[in-house]
Amino acid sequence: MERARSGRGFVSESVPEPEAGGKAARDGEPASEAEPTSDGDALLPEEHWDDLRAKGESPPWYADGLRFECTACGKCCHNHGDGYEYVFSSRSERKALAEHFGVSLRRFEADYCERVAGRISFRGVDGACIFLQDGQCSVYRLRPKQCSTFPFWPELLESRSTWEADVASFCPGVDQGPVHDLAEIRRRAAEAGG
Repeated sequence: MERARSGRGFVSESVPEPEAGGKAARDGEPASEAEPTSDGDALLPEEHWDDLRAKGESPPWYADGLRFECTACGKCCHNHGDGYEYVFSSRSERKALAEHFGVSLRRFEADYCERVAGRISFRGVDGACIFLQDGQCSVYRLRPKQCSTFPFWPELLESRSTWEADVASFCPGVDQGPVHDLAEIRRRAAEAGG
């Protein structure tokens, strides 16, 4: 779920049971949304680090990549406190969901959404996203961008301690699966709005 101040949030959507090897296949989608590098690849050559250091900069803490693979557990669909309680979506994302449910956008927003700080969020039910059913997202293929880019949100990548506190503390997909390289992490963070 999302921090109201940041404009991003997370909700994992409903997915089938993970396949052998732990990857969650999603109705015709590849098991992994990103195309991570193979496990021991060096992500930036040492020369890059020297260039950054010469400018007084240091590489991001995740420069060597982050190992992550969604396990379809639904834990990110729950309110984790500390402001992670909203699932914001764009008008086009809500319109696609309205069409999926066979209702008007106005009816969809009335039934499934609420206004929060001038924006529209999915309602929460019992501390979780309204679309979380039986531990998984019931609208996975139509989930909003904030859900599909989790955990690579700019505010979660600010520091290793933020990552540990706000992602690794509850998400079993951290340190699992393939390594996502720096370029992929930056692409996903930019897509999330950073």
